[in-house]
Amino acid sequence: ADNFDLPTAVVHPAHVGDVSAAIKFAAEHKIGVSVKTSGHSYTGSSTKNNTLLLNLSKLQKYSPSGSIVECQVDPNIKEGAYQDACKYAIGRNKPAVVRVGGGEIWDEVLRAVSVDWNENEKTTKKYHVVSGAAGTVSAAGGWLASGGLSGNNGMRLYGLGIDQVLHVEMVLPSGMHVRFGPTEWRKKANKMYAVTTHVKGYCNQGDLSDEDLWDWQECSQDIDFYGLWFAVRGGGGGSYGVITSIYYQLHDYTPLDRVSVLPFPGVDVGSLPVEKRLELFKKAAEFILRFFFLPESIGVTEFASNSCSSPDSGGTIGGLFQCFNGAGSIMKGAWERFYPNDLLGVFVNTIPSWGHHMVSEGTKNSNVPEGRAADSPRPMIYPSFRTFVDPSTQEVTTGEYMVFPMDAIVNKLDKVCDMLVQCYSEGKCSGNMYILGGKIPSADDGMSPLPPHRRYGAFNMGVYSPAWRTKFKQVFYGAEDGKPFVGDSFPGELCHNHASATFPTALKDDWTKGCDPRWPEEERKEKCLSYQEAAWGTDVLIKLYGIHAAVDPDNLFNCWDCVGNAPDLKAEKKKDKKKDKETKKKMKKYPDCNPDDWTEIGDGYCDSDYNNTEC
Repeated sequence: ADNFDLPTAVVHPAHVGDVSAAIKFAAEHKIGVSVKTSGHSYTGSSTKNNTLLLNLSKLQKYSPSGSIVECQVDPNIKEGAYQDACKYAIGRNKPAVVRVGGGEIWDEVLRAVSVDWNENEKTTKKYHVVSGAAGTVSAAGGWLASGGLSGNNGMRLYGLGIDQVLHVEMVLPSGMHVRFGPTEWRKKANKMYAVTTHVKGYCNQGDLSDEDLWDWQECSQDIDFYGLWFAVRGGGGGSYGVITSIYYQLHDYTPLDRVSVLPFPGVDVGSLPVEKRLELFKKAAEFILRFFFLPESIGVTEFASNSCSSPDSGGTIGGLFQCFNGAGSIMKGAWERFYPNDLLGVFVNTIPSWGHHMVSEGTKNSNVPEGRAADSPRPMIYPSFRTFVDPSTQEVTTGEYMVFPMDAIVNKLDKVCDMLVQCYSEGKCSGNMYILGGKIPSADDGMSPLPPHRRYGAFNMGVYSPAWRTKFKQVFYGAEDGKPFVGDSFPGELCHNHASATFPTALKDDWTKGCDPRWPEEERKEKCLSYQEAAWGTDVLIKLYGIHAAVDPDNLFNCWDCVGNAPDLKAEKKKDKKKDKETKKKMKKYPDCNPDDWTEIGDGYCDSDYNNTEC
């Protein structure tokens, strides 16, 4: 079992009472807890060796049985969590709420909203839900805890999954069942949603096994609901307890355009001379970058630009984009204005919703039950994101996303565009983009752990070469002179929704370079930043670490990529400060000595220029 990282035992809770009892049992017997819905974790963190695994697949499901409440229509809004969620939704000018169980997958939620509700003759309004792409991805688990990317379903219009949350129900590491959410907020000029100013929570004093007997009361113990609201929406899964249900806001319905973009149709680009081929690649790349990140420069409104995205199916070389509000045709018209003498093949297929598309895809796979949404990518032994070493050549291939910052695209467009074209032509960049930006920066409620490199990212792209990753980072950090770069506080670099356990995190002494997977584990720990620091950045990680320590003092929830398994950066900073003081003393005492040789002063083996008699 040790070789396969398998848990000691598995529990399939059917209700909140089972979840609470299992956690209390684990705490009493000092057993770690791991949590799984469907196992889409690229790092494998939904299972852990020697833990009690809570498999939530049988936990109470809400959306399939009709959990949508129309807050601006229903005069008798239910009390409790629904009432609080609806007040918050109305404060955001959103029409409805859907309750999603902690064990639900997006197949169930998408069909509940897009099929069961929207196609019901008795309903008068149709709605849209920001969702994950694959049918088997958890709708309230790791997808949400990692940020909740939705390049397939409107995140550039409405924000990420974490920005859709109105209210949370969860079982804490103490076994207490709580619910909480914002009760006060204020509007801010540059924000799409109001900024949260007050979070209120309640504790369930009733029978946890029967929802009809739940009894929400003021909590007798001190619980940091502000911290929990901050942490559970993007601060990593399996860390702060177990989510038992989430209340998501819904949006007014709009059909989905699946837009196929084919630059230079009829041209065999591969047969062209290299210079001509690069010229065409650059035309396509510059247009795509301008359409999504500088739309007004090509006569496109921000709204039209934000209505389109790509979940890594289209990019600088064209491909497949997901658009709403008829924006696919607008993209074609913009190309014709930008390059009037070049053709652009744009083919628009309008369908009811992403849910309908995934159910249709499910019919092509005999393993998918009838009427259910497909999985993508399909189950596999090795994750589709991973960094590996060729055993015959020892060459490193980085099969991971790189997050390209918005600032670099807007202010260094020509340079980045040229680099992307060259990288793609060498086969070192995928060319496809998981497109961010749009309204994502303004969707933050002011209490989100999503680090700046993701909140203000432009797109994710696969960059396979460590050398090319360094070249791009040198541009991002303004370190194009080739000198090592280190700032005051590491901002983060990976996308927690899509990154493997082998992600090459930045070196501690040069953020432009990645960790070498050929190094022994101890050397990597010494020289490379932790996975968690790469995911959230130093400042956010320190805050999350403090929240986790307070809510889970026994560290029951500490999966591999979890905050509970991160190094204590506060303690490390104290060590660094102490080390800095010692260094300054030595610098005064030995002004002519090389700091690297201080541990070997007088041993006769160091560089003679520094390890001299005077030292």
